[in-house]
Amino acid sequence: MCIACGYTSTTYDPCVDISLDLVSNQEGTRKASTKNHHSCNGNAETASPGVSTLMGCLDRFTRPERLGSDQKFFCQKCQVSQESLKQMSIRKLPLVSCFHIKRFEHSPIRKMSRKVDRYLQFPFSLDMSPYLSSSILRSRLGNRIFAFDGDGNGPDSSNESTSEFELFAVVTHTGKLDAGHYSTYLRLSNQWYKCDDAWVTQVNENIVRAAQGYMMFYVQKMLYYQASDKVGAS
Repeated sequence: MCIACGYTSTTYDPCVDISLDLVSNQEGTRKASTKNHHSCNGNAETASPGVSTLMGCLDRFTRPERLGSDQKFFCQKCQVSQESLKQMSIRKLPLVSCFHIKRFEHSPIRKMSRKVDRYLQFPFSLDMSPYLSSSILRSRLGNRIFAFDGDGNGPDSSNESTSEFELFAVVTHTGKLDAGHYSTYLRLSNQWYKCDDAWVTQVNENIVRAAQGYMMFYVQKMLYYQASDKVGAS
């Protein structure tokens, strides 16, 4: 968005997952006026100051970023290069949302690489509506805009629950950058299983909450419960 005149240019970038920087709760969370939605994303425990959360990472991913004078873009309305604001958002939600946490850092300046072992708190139920393009634009412009097609939150939407997701799989990584091991926690009919190579064992959900999440997979809540009902009936 052009800072001088407010002209907005939109670019669409299809993706199969969202890569998130691992930041502390204090750094990633928006100011009080926009962070009340965290109460919708319930968790077994409240995040302590400094603890990284998935919602904080999503907040940071979708917050406005001011581009400096060395990154001016050509404004079609002003017809000159202007300073601008860049903001990421999600136009349309998929049936399954995948979040990749950037736990491997590579610094060409320091000529070193390392793994980030910081704990990430993630909810079992996730409301994605605050991160939708329509929600962000509505908070900026009020009711002067309509929701985008397919975001599930417009006035003509037949399913208002499409922004609500349930966690069903967590991929973890243990070890170091150059030597480690991947395992997966899988949720089936509200029972969690640990898939570790050829071994599959039942685990308590507290084990999953304490895991070092590397990738999290969320499915739309309606589909999760439909699948659980089918498994229970078989």
